[in-house]
Order: sequence, then C-alpha cells, then structure tokens
Amino acid sequence: MRPKSESRHPQRELFQIDLEQLIDLQHPLAVLAQTIDWEQFDRLLGRSYHPRQGAPGTPTRLMVALHFLKYQTDLSDEDVVAAWVENPYWRTSAACVIFSIRCRSIHRA
Repeated sequence: MRPKSESRHPQRELFQIDLEQLIDLQHPLAVLAQTIDWEQFDRLLGRSYHPRQGAPGTPTRLMVALHFLKYQTDLSDEDVVAAWVENPYWRTSAACVIFSIRCRSIHRA
C-alpha cells in the first residue's frame, strides 16, 4: 500500500526543536536534501505500491535517502539505520523536521 503522506508542518509539542535550528543548512547533505525533487521520486516509485493491499509503505523520501546514504558510506542496512538515528544531517535528508530520539518515519525491527 502507498505510504501515508506526511505533513510538511507537523504539530509540535511544547519543547520540540526543529532540526533546522540545530544543523548548519550549508552542510552538503542539507543542501542536497533541499535541491532534490522529492515529489518526482514519489511519482516514479509510487507506481510500485498497490493502492489498497498490504501494510502502509515507508515514505519514499526516507527509503531513497537511506539507500543513498548506504551507497555513499558502504554500510549494511542495519548500520545505516543505526547511524541515521544518531546523525541529524542524515535525518534532515530523510525529511525528519523535529529533533527527537526517534523519528516516526523509521521503524526498527
């Protein structure tokens, strides 16, 4: 099933901080994340999802970002997810906008 579209401006809690306030927006990953046409990935890869059957899919931007980071760093799937949890620049490339210990977009088994 297609992933649910995430809000560009999610509801904040009182003490939540935007990731963009914590990172350098001139960092290469932040610049890359701003220049990529993520909607194009949604359109192209969205055809792979069945419209009604199956569990809701993982957001396309997260999957593309994790695959890119895995390719760039030559890490295993598990190591990419572990590093993604620790690295705010990696989270920014995958559309997490709020600083938190866990981002709702990624689920570890």
